[in-house]
Amino acid sequence: MKKILIITLVACFALAAFTACAGNTPAVTDNGETTKAAGTNAETAEATAEATTAAQQEIVVPDATLHYVPAEEYADKATAEANGLKTADNSNISSMFKESVQFDENWEVKLPDEFTKIDSYVFRVAQGQYIEEITIMKVADESGINEVKAIAEYRLNKQKNNPDFKLYDDKDGTNAKMIDTGKVVVIGNFVVYVVTENTEVSVLRAQKYVQDNPGCSAYELYKAVAKELF
Repeated sequence: MKKILIITLVACFALAAFTACAGNTPAVTDNGETTKAAGTNAETAEATAEATTAAQQEIVVPDATLHYVPAEEYADKATAEANGLKTADNSNISSMFKESVQFDENWEVKLPDEFTKIDSYVFRVAQGQYIEEITIMKVADESGINEVKAIAEYRLNKQKNNPDFKLYDDKDGTNAKMIDTGKVVVIGNFVVYVVTENTEVSVLRAQKYVQDNPGCSAYELYKAVAKELF
């Protein structure tokens, strides 16, 4: 009888010890930190993916391509430099849009008078003997549209009659084909002159972008048009 009692007591003590140990084992609970951490990781991954996509979509102006070495010019020096562009030179612009360079009273080269009608502009002019070009001029007031359009048309005709583009053309006659497609179009308060490998697409891209973004800047419209080229 004593043996049975001793065995029973030992069993009770063992059971009590086991229960005590089990009670001291911390239960796995989710106080929200695990879920929160998982959510934060997901948000970080999503933000990283969005940043990567944005970086891939960002237009990078190349030093050279297979077809041309581009020279970008923008009216505002700070904006130009911030975007890796070259600022415009008055003598360069004056010769582009006028028969001869213009001077002010101090005999300094000045912009054509029509540029007083322009709020901002971006020129993408190919260097060397290549014809590709994108000119975006945002007119400050619609009353000046026709004057600005006229100097853009002068530029187009000047390029069409430039003998160097045919003289130094490649074997496929790329320049001759491209300049024949050159267009000057008015889109809202923009005057756009384009000569690209697919001028029609460039014009449609410009029209669509202005329609969707009526308050856009000259630089923003330039990026939208130039995007197809990179």
